[in-house]
Amino acid sequence: MQMKYVTTICPYCGTGCALNLVVRDGKTVGVAPSHRSPVCSGKLCSRGLHAADVLGEARIEEPFIKGEHSDWETVMDKAAELKKYAAGEIIIITSPRITNETQYLVWKFAQSLGAAIGIINGGSGAPTVKLDELKDADVILTLGNVMQALPLTGNRIIQAKENGARLLYIGPQSYTAVQADTVEITDEYKELRPGFSALLKNAVRPAVVYMANDSAAAKLAEGLGIRAAVLYDKNNGRGASLMGIGPVDLPESVKAAFIIAETPLTEQDIYADLLQKLDSLELTIVATSAETSLLGIADIVLPVAALHESEGTVTNWEGRIQMLRRAANTPEGVKSLQEVLAELAGKMGLGIPSGTPEEIYAALASEISAFGNITYEQIAKPEGVFVQEA
Repeated sequence: MQMKYVTTICPYCGTGCALNLVVRDGKTVGVAPSHRSPVCSGKLCSRGLHAADVLGEARIEEPFIKGEHSDWETVMDKAAELKKYAAGEIIIITSPRITNETQYLVWKFAQSLGAAIGIINGGSGAPTVKLDELKDADVILTLGNVMQALPLTGNRIIQAKENGARLLYIGPQSYTAVQADTVEITDEYKELRPGFSALLKNAVRPAVVYMANDSAAAKLAEGLGIRAAVLYDKNNGRGASLMGIGPVDLPESVKAAFIIAETPLTEQDIYADLLQKLDSLELTIVATSAETSLLGIADIVLPVAALHESEGTVTNWEGRIQMLRRAANTPEGVKSLQEVLAELAGKMGLGIPSGTPEEIYAALASEISAFGNITYEQIAKPEGVFVQEA
């Protein structure tokens, strides 16, 4: 029996906590906190502590066509039928839970097809305050249930309160509302009421915190003119945003979809609102490591490596690029998403970058300015490195 610890990044929210996956004979069997990370300082939320339980949950290990088991050659030939559709008839729906390098390849694949690309549960916006700076704010306005969505980011907000900060909350009844000093329960974000405005105006170090995929909250926050923590719900949502990948828009012209699905079954179904539209398409291809609600409407299912079987980098909400390290072996018969994209592009006569994760990162950094002049060696440090803000 062989045991080892692999330091990597939590697969859940956009805080980007580091953790140590306990690996026995090539399989993840447990989690231990990482005390070297400035993001979490040896702490993990309940989801992070149980990450090993869900990383290998309900795995898909064989390709399918129309619900029937198939082989890789047959399914890839079938998937290559994407090439018969015009550019405006294809959409690539990507995931906020893949590495920067893989996201870049998905983006280049979409470009080579001339296809639209969108991300599930994505968002936009760059924060003007860092994670560790939140605890030093003297007034914090939270818009929505941010503390439940990103628990360790919520810890910094609680630290600010313990340091004497006033916590304000606007949004539906929630866990975050319970923690606040002044609360306005509402389902709509409108103009601030006078009491809120006065507290923010008189503050020395005010901050507003909201989710990147909440456009109404963003509109209210942008009018305040104060430092903002723009929180991404998933662990690499910010990385996708830096590549210009926005929320999914599924126009009527779309006839075929290629979907990258990487969401634990224990979470809310983020595809629910799209299922009816996707079910009406002529061709729906799903690349996934685990069972998902998409399986019922997929024409083709491609089993791909899970996040803990992948190598690369991820970017947390504050813009900290960190190293995601491969901890476990990929099951026999399962391919990496990079392999799938390269093979599919080859069958379709398209060209996308290839190479090691480090080589693909170099290509990414040469094209996306936020990653420019940042090396793999810098990212490999426990503290990672921050992107270059425009």
